[in-house]
Amino acid sequence: MGKTARFRGVVFSGLGEGSFYVSIYTPQFRRALGIRPYPGTLNIRIDEASYEELDRCLSSIRPIRVNPPRLPGARLGGVLAYPARVNGYEVYIVRPEITVYKRGVVEVIAEKYLRAELGVNDGDVVDLEVDCDGEG
Repeated sequence: MGKTARFRGVVFSGLGEGSFYVSIYTPQFRRALGIRPYPGTLNIRIDEASYEELDRCLSSIRPIRVNPPRLPGARLGGVLAYPARVNGYEVYIVRPEITVYKRGVVEVIAEKYLRAELGVNDGDVVDLEVDCDGEG
């Protein structure tokens, strides 16, 4: 039986590239995750100790691999996705194989625009929950 790991983080605006990447990966997300994600990510910053715990948690569960789309001239990597919840709302943590973000940043996707759905803005604190296998 697994355990639920809980993390607190702060919402922040990213580089504005999430909408582009989620849009071009949408067919792959639909196939792999069964959802049509809102074109963008919710970015959450957590502290280093929490990020290490999140890494351990995620390493204990099998990710859903989302293969990159084939676009001529584009170098795109796969994405590992993990079911999670933000303030109780079902989301996927997405970890692109190619990213500009450093440790401490958690990107999540969902079918709805999460900022509106959760009523959050930059600087707001959110709760992130992941069901771990407890072996990490």
